[in-house]
Order: sequence, then structure tokens, then C-alpha cells
Amino acid sequence: MAAKLSDYALIGNSRAAALVSNKGSVDWCCLPEFDSPAIFAALLDPDFGGHFSLAPTETFTSSQNYLPDSNVVETRFRSGSGEARLLDAFVALSEAEKARSLFPDHEILRVLEIISGEVEFRMEYVPRVFYGKEAATLEDHRKLGIQVLWKEHIYTLLSTLENGIIIRSKTNDQAAATFSLRAGERVIFSLSYSSQSPAIVPELKETALKRLQLTNQYWENWIKQCKYQGVYQHMVKRSALTLKLLAHAPSGAIIAAPTTSLPEELGGERNWDYRFCWLRDASFTTRVLVKLGFEEEAHAYMDWILHATRLTQPELQVVYSVFGHSFLQERTLSWLAGFGKSRPVRIGNGAHDQFQLDVYGEVLDAVYEYAPLAKGFARDSRKFLLGLGEIICRQWNQPDNGIWEVRSENTHHTHSKVMAWVGLDRLIKLAEKYNWKEAPLARYRAISLKIRSEVEAYGFNEALGSYTRAFNGGTLDASSLVFPLMGYCSADSPRMLSTIRKIKEQLTNRDLVYRYKHVDDGLQGGEGAFGICNFWLAENLVLAGEIREAQTVFEALLQYASPAGLLAEEFDPATGALLGNYPQGFTHIGLICTALTLNEALTGKETAK
Repeated sequence: MAAKLSDYALIGNSRAAALVSNKGSVDWCCLPEFDSPAIFAALLDPDFGGHFSLAPTETFTSSQNYLPDSNVVETRFRSGSGEARLLDAFVALSEAEKARSLFPDHEILRVLEIISGEVEFRMEYVPRVFYGKEAATLEDHRKLGIQVLWKEHIYTLLSTLENGIIIRSKTNDQAAATFSLRAGERVIFSLSYSSQSPAIVPELKETALKRLQLTNQYWENWIKQCKYQGVYQHMVKRSALTLKLLAHAPSGAIIAAPTTSLPEELGGERNWDYRFCWLRDASFTTRVLVKLGFEEEAHAYMDWILHATRLTQPELQVVYSVFGHSFLQERTLSWLAGFGKSRPVRIGNGAHDQFQLDVYGEVLDAVYEYAPLAKGFARDSRKFLLGLGEIICRQWNQPDNGIWEVRSENTHHTHSKVMAWVGLDRLIKLAEKYNWKEAPLARYRAISLKIRSEVEAYGFNEALGSYTRAFNGGTLDASSLVFPLMGYCSADSPRMLSTIRKIKEQLTNRDLVYRYKHVDDGLQGGEGAFGICNFWLAENLVLAGEIREAQTVFEALLQYASPAGLLAEEFDPATGALLGNYPQGFTHIGLICTALTLNEALTGKETAK
């Protein structure tokens, strides 16, 4: 049976990540960074991508979930011989724990224990070099583990198996072990990564369980910072924990997703690399971090925004790497079959050289949302922010690629114009709050009035009764649902109510919202319903006073989450399958924002900043 995205849970340590299936197989893992070449890529090609699996040899059923308030994954296996559980985690330790001992750059711990009966298991370790392009050469160093060396990278596999692991095949490119365990017995596997020689080899028999316990405590302690106590608390916390897995601790960046080329349509070409940081996400991301009480992450994320863009300032790119690299050359990996035979498989992202006007508004709104945590901004930061305002003033009337980064001809996207207005609105408020004497407020006000006038004149189609995708256009775009969320207009204003109604009529299939329809975006084929657009609809319904309908929409969306509570970029209305890169941070951000707004409407209390 072909794998489904909902069969996977994510583990990570806020630097790298892996997807573990409910069949016990690590089918995706990039080390040492999110966008490093994959060592396991069976997700994109079961035959050649490589995997690290642990599963019963006989027929079994399985289930998967996270431990409570944790990013440690538990997979339960049930067969005729007994029951077992597998705990999977990237080791994540506090700074105090790290200072106590040497540790490798990364370590994945896999702890298998038998709950009842006696179960025979099969372990297969099939690492690959550069997304499966080359087989890896395994070297058995006995007590020091089975090692793979590639360039400066050292991958070490260890276990507590008494009879050890056997390297198979003539080319020494895979290893395996078959073993039986009885109730109460366990075996531990460790895959570690080091970039230095000799590699730091973690100890297993005496300290591995302690590292797993400390990792679980790390996640429990982190989520305790969450201030939210309202409705749908469990899913809000799970979404927050997912965002933390997508955060890059060394830089403060937050990636869109830990995967590449998971298709928006099975068999289609809309397969993109999302292991980077999109500035379009900045506004809603900052809002979530501040409102939930994750101040350290909010500070780190804002520092990344202010400093990662330094190479392109005052202009902004659509997307950057976690280290602020601005050139993300898009390449095709022709040797991989793709998820569900969906080609091409891509790395890098060509959106890096697009012009996307709306990101200026999203970054300035992010700074405004962050402002409650800031006493002020340094001179260089202030100069950068005012530079963004200057770009808006000069370029707001230029066509762009738009929020969805279409690969067709640039156009005057209505959403982009509204976000240009948002950028100037936030700059005015920031300048007044912090008394920025050098800010040309009169110019900002004049141009913001001009933008609003043109949006209302050319971005709203009277005959259609809706804000439109582009000026003087006749097609809809779900990005219009952002307008009330950004304070451009009220959700219950006549024009917005009409727009919401038209979006529900024309952009939905089985009550799921698409970004747009019947638009030439420069690509072949179609896509699924877009996750965050559905949450935007639910939040608009709350703000329009339709709370019961909003709850119905919101709770229906929760049913698309995987058993582990993860959401992808898109949903297939026909089958309910998850589509696109997974898990998708933007979708989880939409879930959190909508839950917060619902809670405020139901309780009458605003979530504290």
C-alpha cells in the first residue's frame, strides 16, 4: 500500500528533522540542517531513497501519536505474537545539560520495548548519499558503530543488540538485523551525526534512556510557557510544538515545512522545496508567538528578520534560507520517482528572484505585532524599516507575482496593494509609538489614502460583488480573506460580507476553500484546497459574528489532521488526503490564529500579549 502523509509524524531538534511512519520507518531525514541533502528519502522514492526501519516480521497493525506535551513519537505495534512500542526522538537537551558532557551534533534515538508476548523484529538501515543519488558505503567499527563517511559528514549507527548488526550486500551499502524480544525487554538504536573527526560516539547502555527522558522533559518544559488556556487547547499546543520543530534554533528562522516536493496534486508538477523561510508568513507567525507567550522565539524570529535580509536591504526577497542566503537555485533530482510518482522532485526554490509586494506589509506588520515586547529599535533597524516604507511608496503601483508566487505574467494583485497599505499603516503607528522624527508621516498618509482609493475603485467588482484577485478583474482569490485580519476593513462590512459569500460559492469544493480557480498561474494541472485559506474563512466568520458556523468550519478542518495531529499545506476534497509539503507551518499558524479569535469571541477576553 502506498504511503499517505497522514501515516507520518515529525521528530526534530530545531535544527534538523525526520519523518517517521506508523510502520516504524524513518523515510525522510536531512542532516545536519533542514535543507541539507537527505540521508533517507524513501518518502520520495521507496526503491532508491533510503530508509531506517524497525517493524515486526509478521503481519501487524500499528498506531502512532506523540507523548503528551512532547515531540517524542510513540508507535504501537500489535501482532498475533504480542504488542510492542517504539519511541522515536531527536535528542533535544537544555543548555545546562549540554554543558555537562560531550554530545554529537545530532542524535536520533529509537527505543523499542515489548509490552506483552514475544515479537520478532526486523531492522533495516539503508542510508543514501545526496537524496539517493549514490549508495552509501558502510564501515563496521564494532563498538564504535557502523559508520558512513561522506565529505566532512560522519553518520554512526549504534545498537544494544547482543548479536549486532550485519552489513549486507556486495557493495556494503545497507545493514540489517532480525531479533526477538520478550515482554519487558528492550533494544536501543542510535543514529548520530558529527561533522568532526573523530566523531563523538554517544553511549547507549548506561545513558541513552536518560537522554530520551531529558528530551521528553525538554519538550514538556518548553510547552509550559504557552499562556493559552482556551478552547481547542490541545490542538493549539500541538501546533505550537510543531512550529518549534520548524524553528531553526541557531538563527531564529522558522521554515515553512521540513520537506521538499510533496505534490499539491498526485502525479502533478506542483512540487516545491519548502525547507526555507517565507517572509509572507512573518506577520501571522509573530502574532502567534507573541500571543501564546513564546517571547524567546519571538525575539529570535524578529532578529532573524532584521538581520537575514541584510544582503538585500532595503529590498526584500520572497524567501531566504535559515542563514539568510538569498540565492536558492532551483534544481531537479531526476533520479527520484517522487511521492506517488509525482515528478519533478525539486530542491531550491525559484521564488527567490520574484517580486512580491505584499512581503513589505507582512514584515512591517510582524514588527508591529512584536512591538509590545520591544522598548525600541536600534538605529540600523529603524533605518531598515523606514527603507521598507520607501520601497512601498515607490513600488506600490507596480505589478508583482503576488502572495501565491505565480509563475505567469506579473499583475496588479489586490491583496498585494492591501498589504502595501498595511505596511504604511504599521509604519505610521510605529513612528508615532517610538517618536521616529525622521519618518515622513505626511507622505505615508497620503500614499496610504491613494492605495485605499485604488483598491476600492479597481479591486472590488461591483457586478460580481467581491474583492477580486487583480485590479479590474473578474476572478476571486482567497487572499481577500486576509483583509479583515489585517485591519484593512471589518469582516462584517457590506463589501467583505459579500466577498466571503462569493468565496464560499465559487472557491469551494465540498466546503473546502481553494486559493483561486480558473487562473493561468504558469503551471499545468491543479492543486488541493489550501489549508490556511480555510482557517482564514473560519476566522472571518468569527469576526463577522457567525460564531456557530465558524466553529463548524473549524472543527471540520481538524478532522483532516493526521492521527499525530499534523496538517499539510493542502487537502484533497474528494478523498480527504493531505497534499503538499508536510507538516506545513502556515497551516498550523492558521489553526492557532483561528482558535485564539474563536476563544476571544466565546469568552469576551482577548488573549493576553
